[in-house]
Amino acid sequence: MDQDWNDRIVIVTGGGGGMGQAAAKRFAAAGAKTFVFGRTLASLEESAALSPLIIPVICDVADRASIAAAMEIVLREGVPHTLIHTAGINTPDRFMAHPDPARLSSPESWQRVMDINVLGVVNMIDAVSGPMAGRGSGRIVVVSSTAGHGFDSFAGVPYTASKWAVHGLLFTARPQLAAHGIVVSEYAPGEAYTPLVEKRPVRPTAEHCEAMIQTDDCAESLFFIASQPHSMSVIQLPLYQPFGGMPPQIPAPWLNGLEIKPK
Repeated sequence: MDQDWNDRIVIVTGGGGGMGQAAAKRFAAAGAKTFVFGRTLASLEESAALSPLIIPVICDVADRASIAAAMEIVLREGVPHTLIHTAGINTPDRFMAHPDPARLSSPESWQRVMDINVLGVVNMIDAVSGPMAGRGSGRIVVVSSTAGHGFDSFAGVPYTASKWAVHGLLFTARPQLAAHGIVVSEYAPGEAYTPLVEKRPVRPTAEHCEAMIQTDDCAESLFFIASQPHSMSVIQLPLYQPFGGMPPQIPAPWLNGLEIKPK
């Protein structure tokens, strides 16, 4: 396992907060020159304040022109050793059928979720794989979700569909990129306390949030995965969350926030 990341370049998407910010801090602490990509300069500057090795770069992963401009900045310093892709969104309108019309997934939400959660992964892999292949090595770790391995109704239909797409994309692309020396891995956390929590139709209780996987936990997992010489698929769950579907009726701080049916 690699512990010394000095003289290595790392890109972290979604680096302005949450999981991405925590990951950037972790890689910078190991010595990596860490470029954080995100759409909001203020949040990126907050991340950059955590370490002199964290460099903010405005980038929208759904926009290839924006990515090309961001990659020009990175490539001036050298070829990235690792891409940590955490960028992703969800929306409050998550249902295909619901008595409250405001909960029905809009066409605009479907488009935005797919543009960022799926095509954002495609765009970033395309952007880094060429330089990495030219050097003959590289590592890519993409954050998917347990929603892409089973079904989690609280995550919503568009989000779940997007994460199934990401899982299939990585599963298929892995051997193709491995032929060019690029190791592709997938990190699939369950409920994690990230800014996406604020997009839920019903905000979880403080007890629920405290029981979730925390962003520092995610950062340690991402660092571990990226430090391995081989591809990994890692599923991480908080203690209360079963894998592969809805929970049984157990005493846990989970069920109050689902609101799948009208009360």
